[in-house]
Amino acid sequence: MRFLAVSIAAVLVLLAARPVLPACGDRPGDAGAVAATRAAAEARCDCAAATSHDEYVQCVGGVVSDAVRNGQLRLRCRRAVVSCARRSTCGRPGAVTCCGGAGQCAITSAAACTAPGGSACAGDQPSCCDACAGGCAPVKTTTTTTLPPSSCQTDKDCDDGNGCSADRCVDGACQHECLCVGPTGSVTCCPGPAAECPSPTWYYTCGDPVCGGHRDHPGVPPCSAGETPGAACSPEGATCDPGSDCNQLLVCATSDPTHGGRCPISRRDAKEDIRYLGAEEARRLHDELMKFRLATFRYKEAAAARTQLGFMIDDVAPSPSIDPARDMVDLYGYTSMAVAALQTQAREIEALTREVRALRRELERERGDTRPR
Repeated sequence: MRFLAVSIAAVLVLLAARPVLPACGDRPGDAGAVAATRAAAEARCDCAAATSHDEYVQCVGGVVSDAVRNGQLRLRCRRAVVSCARRSTCGRPGAVTCCGGAGQCAITSAAACTAPGGSACAGDQPSCCDACAGGCAPVKTTTTTTLPPSSCQTDKDCDDGNGCSADRCVDGACQHECLCVGPTGSVTCCPGPAAECPSPTWYYTCGDPVCGGHRDHPGVPPCSAGETPGAACSPEGATCDPGSDCNQLLVCATSDPTHGGRCPISRRDAKEDIRYLGAEEARRLHDELMKFRLATFRYKEAAAARTQLGFMIDDVAPSPSIDPARDMVDLYGYTSMAVAALQTQAREIEALTREVRALRRELERERGDTRPR
């Protein structure tokens, strides 16, 4: 029972502990360190030759991890570099950096880089962190609300003036294949006549699977008073930070990005390869957690840092309780390990309780047999 109390206390402390470290940019060398790390990533990770966006971002993440370990980049600046890699065209064939008003930037196709009044334009840099600072050449597109005929003889008969689709005549009928690709590689506008394409509005993104308080999102501006869910927006793919405790952002899109199982929610239908742990596996997690050495510590970079309680990920790696890519504790994994330990202890307590009851019944029978009759 003592371990039970300590486990719960440790989990609560970790969940509540949020060190007040200087944000990236608050220290004099931060900007130079970010620029140097981005340059190192550019040298090691070839954007032009990248065939997969995820692999490109992973490559940049490796460069960033090395820089943090070598003391060349503060941990708080890690996200600034990785965010620039994520918001890039690297590994996304046909994508462009699309600039809108107030320096907003999105990754989309050239055909979809439009905005009311023609104010959107394509940048000349692969990352949104650089593309829109110096301006760019407007992308000219035309649309029409005239519906094409349902029957056709050539592809030209099916042209609906919509840059979102490739129009083809197949067996005498018009077909419209959607060409618009958003920042995550998913379809962002419907195929078919331009009159059917929805106007982009602000939607919430998924946010964190476990809400733990708001944190900074480098490169993402705070939402203004008019940037609210359901309000009209441009350009498509732009984002802003509403300050959510679950770290949701607002994204300018033509459809809800959280639908279709895209969010890391805990419902069964959003997951695959589900396998429940048996008693022996829970016991192994219990034994692993029992070996964790708790320590008190203070963060080096925090001014007047308070003393905190926790464990060092260096002591326990590899473990489901850590996120090695970000050098952080995986609170969801750590809490789940604690649950496995509690379940294991509960089974042991139940078995001991049954054994004590059996011994009491046996003792009562023996006492009954020796009483005078």
